[in-house]
Amino acid sequence: MRWGLVCKPDKKSLSIGKEIYELIGDAMLEKKIASYLAKPGHTIKEIGENADKIVVVGGDGTILMVLRYTTKPIFTINTGSVGFLAETEPDHAVEGMKKVLDGEYIIDERKRIKAVLNGERLPDATNEVTIHVSNVGKILSLELTVDGIPTEDVDGDGIIISTPTGSTSYSLSVGGPIVDPSIGAFIVAPIAPFRHISSPLVIPDNKKLEVKVMREKSAKVIVDGIRAGMLSKGDEIILSLSEKKSPFIRLEEDFYRRVYEMLSFSVKRAKDGKNKGN
Repeated sequence: MRWGLVCKPDKKSLSIGKEIYELIGDAMLEKKIASYLAKPGHTIKEIGENADKIVVVGGDGTILMVLRYTTKPIFTINTGSVGFLAETEPDHAVEGMKKVLDGEYIIDERKRIKAVLNGERLPDATNEVTIHVSNVGKILSLELTVDGIPTEDVDGDGIIISTPTGSTSYSLSVGGPIVDPSIGAFIVAPIAPFRHISSPLVIPDNKKLEVKVMREKSAKVIVDGIRAGMLSKGDEIILSLSEKKSPFIRLEEDFYRRVYEMLSFSVKRAKDGKNKGN
């Protein structure tokens, strides 16, 4: 078994990474944690291709970056803010890692979105593909078709197409629903629609979605928070279910507990912010 270890480059994450490294012994280390430990380092891409399993210490952004380069199982330790994708918190990192090493875990395979822009395949999305107007203050006009059938015209800042995994992320912030990952679906949510009749759609993930730019405005294509391309008038992006998956190492099946904790955290943070302002 060859482990990989990737850490967010901050003191807390690197310190936890050191503890994990001491537990698992020899591992392929990403360059930042390798430098911290004075060991040889590798790129995330190299780790993604050659490690059998990967430990990721960081927030959702770090986790999504690793998944961009691998389909290997990952065990995730949260050192970010909400960390909805992460399996365990820093206080339980060592205990959780010991359970994984003892084989006390399950694999939670999450679906991805395949995105093809003007014939070129982009990186798959674990969370979402976002199409967003390039110039702030301008309206982007998009046409959405499902299996070749015109379904909705969106005039606004853009549109988000997310997986159930991504339904708790950017999509949720624009009014999209939370969808259980066991449900095979795409969530299509408009961003700041000019027409208020536009509303999120939940579409079976065996459908093919096409989004086309209808007016002479440029748009950015963003995959899991990273810019992946541009769209101009007449360009289209085709979205479908990927053949690849994102496998998470889980200590237990607890999606609804995570949802509860995430929403409770958001309410607490909002209250704390309000109290500070008084």
